[in-house]
Amino acid sequence: MAKQVLVVFNPAAKSQVDVNVKQWIGQIVEKLNEYDEYLVTFYPTTVQTEPKDLVELFKSPLDLVIAAGGDGTVRFVLAALAESRSEIPAAIFPLGTANVLARNLGIMLEKLLADPLVYAVEYILNGTPMRIDLGMMNGEYFAVGSGVGPLSDAISYPDRAEKTSLKLIAYVKALLGTIAIRPRVFKITIGDKSFTVQASGVFVCNVEDMAIGRDIDFGALTDGFLDLHIMNPKGFKDYVNLGFRYVGGNSKDHVADYALGVKEVVVEIVPRKGVRSAFQKAGLRVKTFLAGERPVGPGSGEELPCMIDGEVHSVTPLRVKVIPQAVNVLIPQ
Repeated sequence: MAKQVLVVFNPAAKSQVDVNVKQWIGQIVEKLNEYDEYLVTFYPTTVQTEPKDLVELFKSPLDLVIAAGGDGTVRFVLAALAESRSEIPAAIFPLGTANVLARNLGIMLEKLLADPLVYAVEYILNGTPMRIDLGMMNGEYFAVGSGVGPLSDAISYPDRAEKTSLKLIAYVKALLGTIAIRPRVFKITIGDKSFTVQASGVFVCNVEDMAIGRDIDFGALTDGFLDLHIMNPKGFKDYVNLGFRYVGGNSKDHVADYALGVKEVVVEIVPRKGVRSAFQKAGLRVKTFLAGERPVGPGSGEELPCMIDGEVHSVTPLRVKVIPQAVNVLIPQ
């Protein structure tokens, strides 16, 4: 009997591959049919596509769902599977820029400009289903991470043209642009304990780190915990290390980062101004000189946009919890 496969793909995903996505998927299906019989249905996404649009599609006799796109596409495919409480495994074809979950699962080579399509057929034929955790932020599932603050904005700000031309360097460029932005003061609540911190970014991650290039650790995706990261870079070296950490996975150098395992956490804005370091003040002067005017940021009491798997979603307060063993994901042999 033919295996039923649903391919959910982003037609605009061109950040990592300079090929026609539809044509590439067709070639993969053709190769798969050399080994077995596959009956494939395609579902192209648009900017309006939401997880709820996919839920009704995940029914028997469907054998496999393929999420072909970036972390955003992967997020709402997994979110729909979790919402439908489906046992159907999802395979990931990483066609975006960062492809953080795919890298953490060992689905693509750990190289800066690795071709995400090299092992696609072998991955489908020999992969093994594994249940992984998901996070939920303000009512929306996420696979990689959520965040708030200037550093979080740097992940969601680069547009598609920049990501296509600059690849991961687009995020480093955005990161450097946050130097002049004043840190914020956050109130963080875990259970019945609360504390206040100054930070340029607060992240709650499902993967081991938002960095790329780490050793594969399935335990981080199946342990029933999320990682709370509080980042407060102050000097030039801090920002350089953050850039290398994200692009290359370098975690040996000191980075202004505090991490804690959590099951639930609430992050709120405190209506008090953060204090810029001497380096950040210098960055502000340079940015003001180049722009001809002082940049204007949000007010101290104004709610901030939140990031979820690289996309802007809702505003603070950020309420996050882990959903243990939420979905089946195909992992390489």
